[in-house]
Amino acid sequence: MRVNFLLSTLCALALTGTDAAGQTDALTEAEALALAVAAGTTAPDVAARVPAASDRTPAASFRRASAGLTAQEQTDVLGFYAARAYAPFWAEAGRAAELVAASEGASAHGLPPQRYALPDLAEAFDAGPDAAAGAEIAATLAYLRLARDLNSGLLTPSRIDEEITLRPTRPAQADLLARLGSEPLPQILADLEPRSPEYRVLMAEKARLETQALTADWGPQVAPGPTMRLGDNGARVAELRNRLAAQGYAAPEEMVIEAGLGSSSGDPAGRFDTGLETALRQFQADRGLEADGLAGPQTLAVVNAKPEAALQQILVNLERLRWMNHDLGARHVYANIPDFTVKVVENGQTVYSSRTVVGKAQETRTPEFSDEMTYFVVNPTWHIPDSIAQRVYLPKLKANPDTLVSSNMRLFTRSGTEINPGLVNFEQFAKGNFPFRIKQNPSDENALGRVKFMFPNQYAIYLHDTPLRDLFGRQVRAMSNGCVRVEKPLELAYLLLEGQVEDPVASFDAWLAAKSERTITLDRPIPVHLVYRTVFVDEAGAIQRRFDVYGRDAEVFEALEAAGVTLRATQG
Repeated sequence: MRVNFLLSTLCALALTGTDAAGQTDALTEAEALALAVAAGTTAPDVAARVPAASDRTPAASFRRASAGLTAQEQTDVLGFYAARAYAPFWAEAGRAAELVAASEGASAHGLPPQRYALPDLAEAFDAGPDAAAGAEIAATLAYLRLARDLNSGLLTPSRIDEEITLRPTRPAQADLLARLGSEPLPQILADLEPRSPEYRVLMAEKARLETQALTADWGPQVAPGPTMRLGDNGARVAELRNRLAAQGYAAPEEMVIEAGLGSSSGDPAGRFDTGLETALRQFQADRGLEADGLAGPQTLAVVNAKPEAALQQILVNLERLRWMNHDLGARHVYANIPDFTVKVVENGQTVYSSRTVVGKAQETRTPEFSDEMTYFVVNPTWHIPDSIAQRVYLPKLKANPDTLVSSNMRLFTRSGTEINPGLVNFEQFAKGNFPFRIKQNPSDENALGRVKFMFPNQYAIYLHDTPLRDLFGRQVRAMSNGCVRVEKPLELAYLLLEGQVEDPVASFDAWLAAKSERTITLDRPIPVHLVYRTVFVDEAGAIQRRFDVYGRDAEVFEALEAAGVTLRATQG
């Protein structure tokens, strides 16, 4: 009956326009708070307007304990307890022990346990109403922090670097509170963590690296010297073998000796045999190095990296997985910047993959963000961005005004009037006051190649073809002006046209043969994600590592450290 009365009162208030909080004198505080929350009135407003019958009521204890909360926290947390008539939650049925265990286990996820630290809950629950209410609220806040951090990350990406504008989907506090009591806490938290199978694989790798970093390490580093190759002998070969073995590749020196594979000269260090070469090639492939089986300076720099460096990289990429813990789209484009690849994923399966060229490390780094591809352009005109026009072409125009003609480019005023470059004194202009725009006509030499794929964004970044095909043969491909050049652009266009035209190949080829610019709007826009994953799990289940080409791993780890994350969380 009381519930019906509350609902009737709420309906009446809604019809008359009366302030719900102003009609609470006749209700208990718990009822008033529940009613006000339902009517959209904040908890602080209710607390100010509802006369407390006694400072010794559970409601009064919770109100005092919530004094330091934000308005939203008060609304959600006090609303949660008001719905329970201020009955304790964490003091019941071992829930506090589950929360303490989850908080202490946060380091397994690369999160700082001290962020979720709790008072002695058992002692607080027995220390009187106010202490018990304070302990309940502290536990609830710890749960909310841990749940949110597990689900969508500890950090806000855009605060780390202005070129990282990924927007994690944060769960609402009210939704997280609504789950409490409906299922065991460990299950709630497990459901909130990233669903990608990669997440648990990287957690296991983190635990393995921590053990190595705290115990045996990875043995002596390989000493400097000439490039080692198949057939070489000596102490450096043994160092290489042991170093690879500690990282899960090749057999350690003692096993080689026992198998009689030492050098013919009797040197116990062993030799650079075919087994070691195979192991080295696999190591190189898993690190994004050229898999040539040669132990040169670049390869040895990676071989000699300390476990702490590998562990740091794992922590950073666990956080990145949490940032992307939302629906990427049943069908989406996924471009991994440091892997120099782009793929199309449909229902969890890769249906297209291509090498890419991305922005230069120092000058034109490709940003991280998500957007939606809505169209592509065949035989595109290159509208050269002002930054490139001023940095690249203004010096060329000063040296030779005819440089645009030889590149099939044209010069325009800001209003769109074409200008003869030969009539302009470019010496009077400098970076920052260049009043012209430059366009490159569609052609075989056009910097955008035959097609560009558009997902309009604040950075003017897109995927496109390129006439510079030799760049795709290089191992490190950070050489563009910021956009992502694609090695197999036509195959991507054909895939995007499937279901939209009867014959994607014939249609695209006809548009291409026309030599004129043509815009194709996609019937099915497709999400695009430009990400920066330096550690990931490939489709064979192997952990892959890539070089931190932009230095963003260091930026993210610095922010994690500032938030309390440590490399050796298990050290005690």
